[in-house]
Amino acid sequence: MKHVVIINRMAKQKNLKELLKEMETTFRARALPYAIHLTKGSAEADAIIASYHDPCRFYICGGDGTLHEVINALQGSSHELVLIPCGTGNDFSRMLKDRKDILAHFRHSLAKEAKAIDVLKVNDHYCINAACFALDSDIAKHVHDENWSLIPRKLAYLTTVLRRVFVYPCNEVELIADGRHVYQGKALFLACNNAKFYGGGFCFTPDAKLDDGKMDVCLIRSFPRWRILYKCPALLGNKPQRLKECSIFQCEHLQVLSKQGMNLDGEPYPDDRIEITVLPKAIRLVNEIK
Repeated sequence: MKHVVIINRMAKQKNLKELLKEMETTFRARALPYAIHLTKGSAEADAIIASYHDPCRFYICGGDGTLHEVINALQGSSHELVLIPCGTGNDFSRMLKDRKDILAHFRHSLAKEAKAIDVLKVNDHYCINAACFALDSDIAKHVHDENWSLIPRKLAYLTTVLRRVFVYPCNEVELIADGRHVYQGKALFLACNNAKFYGGGFCFTPDAKLDDGKMDVCLIRSFPRWRILYKCPALLGNKPQRLKECSIFQCEHLQVLSKQGMNLDGEPYPDDRIEITVLPKAIRLVNEIK
């Protein structure tokens, strides 16, 4: 099996040069075939992966955006994935052991077998972490469009929440889960999660697992905005279930009718008729899950 390293040139990790040196040294010492690619723009990782036809182990050095691109490229293949978290947003990596030690991710992967995990299919796209609507999507768009490179991701998300929560216009949303009509009305937050974390570390679905064949959905119905100060302790403390407006449930298939926009793994995705389906064991992940 060939070992293929894909590096997002915008990756920010002080140990990245050390990691690359160790990778090359290790691959050569073990006589393992390898290649290293540096991406310079969007869709390059897709083209790189498509150029490999035999099963490979891909080492992805980047954040949630790079991972999202790679997940879409890996669908239907027998390739294996090792995530080396090096991005500005690393929410998915919070599900992994030793997430802050990129050298450990590489060293541990050499002795590990891949484990199959779930992916969400959203219309004709795929995501591995979360599909978010309503204010979640609005916030992600503003964080994505503005330059927040100088402050931590969670602080950028929180700052944008405080700026947008009082002006965001809630629209109607309709949810059909596993063929059952579960909600129709205005929604402030709506997150459909494969993993636990998004928005720089917020955890609104603490029971989410990557291999249970289910998505975990967190819905927070609209409420008067002046009450947001009373809701902040529950929201900032990752305890949304304490709110009477909150519902958390699991399903395998979800239809969402909404004009509020959405994002997949933090990347904008414009559509107002959404079908989300869990694809069990669709990706072969080498990293060790917590």
